Amino acid sequence: MYNKILVPLDGSNVAECVLPHVEVLATSNNQMSITFLYAVQPLEVIMTKPAFRDRIESEARSAASDYLENLISNQKYQEMAEEKVIVGKAAETIIDYAKKNKMDLIVMATHGLSGVKRWIRGSVAEKVLHESKVPVWLIKASAPRKGLYKKGKKIRLLVLLDGSSLAEKVLQHVKKLSGHFGEQSDITLLRVCEIFFPPYTYPPPTPMTWEEYLGYETKRCREICQTYLDKIAEKLQKEGLSVQTEAPTGNVAETIVDYTNKNEFDLVIMATHGRTGLSKWALGSVADKVLTGVSNPIFLVRST
Repeated sequence: MYNKILVPLDGSNVAECVLPHVEVLATSNNQMSITFLYAVQPLEVIMTKPAFRDRIESEARSAASDYLENLISNQKYQEMAEEKVIVGKAAETIIDYAKKNKMDLIVMATHGLSGVKRWIRGSVAEKVLHESKVPVWLIKASAPRKGLYKKGKKIRLLVLLDGSSLAEKVLQHVKKLSGHFGEQSDITLLRVCEIFFPPYTYPPPTPMTWEEYLGYETKRCREICQTYLDKIAEKLQKEGLSVQTEAPTGNVAETIVDYTNKNEFDLVIMATHGRTGLSKWALGSVADKVLTGVSNPIFLVRST
């Protein structure tokens, strides 16, 4: 289970969309410590006198501390929480703090507001995803804030795999998350069967039409994917987890987005780097398309 959680906030109501998700983690582990981190942007104005800069930053730190103190006092898990205010650029501060303090997990929004849109994807959140070695639970600001994780309601986890050992690094986190959710967790393992055009082995060793060969390759690909998923599922089921598998055919990113949007999942879990060499799931490719294509919270694990 996760014991040390880092929750970066920027003082906006939008960034607070993470709070219901933090609560479900806190209520499942009474040994957890939660750090709410506020990074105060340093004053970088040319020719600014040190005394003036120090006063402005001091006032900003004080305001940030008051905000976090008030926020924590309104949480059910306030005895587990602490505040931390640091002057520094947001992404660098988050990454550095998580590393130095050996945090287990970062829970953050993909969009925050501090006068301007500081935390839009492509800024703070993207930098954290690229550089943090700590798993990141990413929640879109548009995500619903009520009715999450109701008692007795199944928590549906979608786990994305591509057949590589790198992508499989998410499995240890699937087990940890299931430890938090308990018997409520329902896991779906998904591996997309993608047929390359033309297939690597074309032309076929035996005479057949293009349509026949494409059908043959599709069937073979799905069998490979399904066999792989069945082995992973069997291992998880032996540990008492509820697991099912899906092996749809199509373009990887498009199929994942389509499948996710057509089904109700509470969390999508994936690595930010899949196939060795091709780096097919590196941010900027499949993972990036999934981030922009679905509204579900996403749990990202850096596999390299």
